[in-house]
Amino acid sequence: MNPLRIISVCLLAAAPCLGQAGRTELFGTVTDPSGLVVAGARLEAAEQATMARFASVSDSHGEHHLLGLPAGHYVLSVEKPGFQTYLQSGITLRIADRTVLDVRLAVGQPSQFVEVHAAAPMLQTAGGDVSYTVDQTKVAALPLDGRNFIPLIALSPGVALPAGSLLPRINGSRPRTNEYVYDGISVLQPEPGQVAFYPLIDAIEEFRLNINAYAPEYGRSNGGAVIVSSRSGGNQFHGTVFEFLRNEDLNARNYFAQGGARPEFRRNQYGFVLGGPIRKNRTFFFVDWQGTRLRTGITRFSTVPTPAERQGVFAVPVYDPATSPRQLFPNNTIPASRFDPLALEVLAHYPLPNLAARPTITRARRPNRRPRTSSTRAWTVISAPGTGSSPGIPSCTTRIRR
Repeated sequence: MNPLRIISVCLLAAAPCLGQAGRTELFGTVTDPSGLVVAGARLEAAEQATMARFASVSDSHGEHHLLGLPAGHYVLSVEKPGFQTYLQSGITLRIADRTVLDVRLAVGQPSQFVEVHAAAPMLQTAGGDVSYTVDQTKVAALPLDGRNFIPLIALSPGVALPAGSLLPRINGSRPRTNEYVYDGISVLQPEPGQVAFYPLIDAIEEFRLNINAYAPEYGRSNGGAVIVSSRSGGNQFHGTVFEFLRNEDLNARNYFAQGGARPEFRRNQYGFVLGGPIRKNRTFFFVDWQGTRLRTGITRFSTVPTPAERQGVFAVPVYDPATSPRQLFPNNTIPASRFDPLALEVLAHYPLPNLAARPTITRARRPNRRPRTSSTRAWTVISAPGTGSSPGIPSCTTRIRR
């Protein structure tokens, strides 16, 4: 058989197997004015951004069930011979919602319409799961250091996010036991809890945190389930161009930093999102991009050689390793001729101390034993500039011990 045909058959067979996790459901009962169920009524939900249509027919019990709906705004129409056409607008379905919506038809001709402008009920009575949903307006408007949506999860009760971490602890569970689902696909790496990537916040339509008692399709983890719905293109072009800036001149001074200029901290995050139609009501596109440039300086405490030690003069006895038996260097001073050239090259990269040395402390010992004297070390607070792009790699220094 032609390999091209085999590939085509595989693609066609896989087309219906789209990820359903995170999609919404709309179900309920269709009745007539007397409250009797209506079987065979045709229902159609139209998503307003793309005009995608989803259809269903009520069964013998009058029940209808629309599955796999993407989150968005919908108009529901119901038709049945002998009844007026029912139209309801203003229906907003959130990510992973299971919404009950009952329809009551009026007797009349299908050419007559009953229009209802009402939202779907906000109270979710179809399940007992505990969840927290954040829509796109909040995702884009709330302040986020680093433009990552994970800190917004900590706004939910029962969630703890340690400072500097992107692994939340949900209901006391371990941080690596959570599930992450983007548009119906798990994005966990083989190592537990490691997320493959985090989407741009401008490309997130909304996200939902399932905290407890959630549906079985999210049940492969014993923590919480983070479900993200991405933005998509529509019949109208829409986009955003952005840049977010952080600069040391706008930051407070580090409490431990010395006087003078603040350590360098410059972060630029810039990019755009753009979506729109390729073929109206048929094919759409959405693209997002973000770049990050980061230059940072870090304030650290380190122990460095004193100016005297740089000249070979020490406050404690120093033995000549080339003698046997060992002999002390005169005046605890290493001659400059004995300095190793490579050591001098390394020493040149260490900063001079800028804090006073700690005083020498003599600890008393029992009789007939030599008193122990601690050596004097010089301390330095280093504001080290660093350069690079995302991820930035700051400069650092190493503690020196004698």
